[in-house]
Amino acid sequence: MKIKSALFLAAITMLSCHQKKNGYEIDCDDQKKQAQNDFNYKNYTWTNFSGLGYDYLGEKEFIELLNQNHIKTKQIPISCVRFPNDQYENCREIEMNRLILKRFGKKFIDSLRFTAKQLFIKNHPDEIFSYEECDDISRYPNSTADNQFEKLQTDYLKKFPTPQGYKSKKEKFYSYTSASFIITKNGKIKDLSVKSEFQNKKNNIFEKQFNKQLKDFVLHTQWIPGRINGLNVDSYYDATIHYD
Repeated sequence: MKIKSALFLAAITMLSCHQKKNGYEIDCDDQKKQAQNDFNYKNYTWTNFSGLGYDYLGEKEFIELLNQNHIKTKQIPISCVRFPNDQYENCREIEMNRLILKRFGKKFIDSLRFTAKQLFIKNHPDEIFSYEECDDISRYPNSTADNQFEKLQTDYLKKFPTPQGYKSKKEKFYSYTSASFIITKNGKIKDLSVKSEFQNKKNNIFEKQFNKQLKDFVLHTQWIPGRINGLNVDSYYDATIHYD
């Protein structure tokens, strides 16, 4: 019996030690309780955790939409470097965000961000967006977002094969002709610029020809406007042809 009692006490002691919380956990629990208390009194605050890859487009409009729903906002930058006790950081803000999503629905924030972007686009009709800011769609006709550049290259070289006398590459780097331009929301082209770069300088004699060919190709293509949340926008685009 004495042995069983000793084992029982040892097990209880080990369990107590295992369950003992450190200072970070205790502080995190206190922060969660503060968030729950604020939430119960309808003192809502949504936290934007910003960092690498955070989408700031329509941020002002997003905050205004939250305010219309009686939700305040704050922003906390997040470092790419992670530390062992990061799981106990910002517990109050994370808990409040969780409670807001539970109260208003999981899609609530996403719907406000969607609307905020559309408001930004409508309020900034002259804004020119980068390719990355737009929806993931092809800008080149009869292609997908994944194969548009390959399709463009194939179609171009069918129409304009490399001429006789062109020196094929022997280096690991490609020669190329590149066009940079803006596709307007109406599918028109503006601010078109074209340049060529040849690894073999003997091919410089083709520079004007190649530049003109790509310029003509761009101007006679029915480009698809960029979109953000389904709305057409002016956007930057690059079309590059690589030569063997």
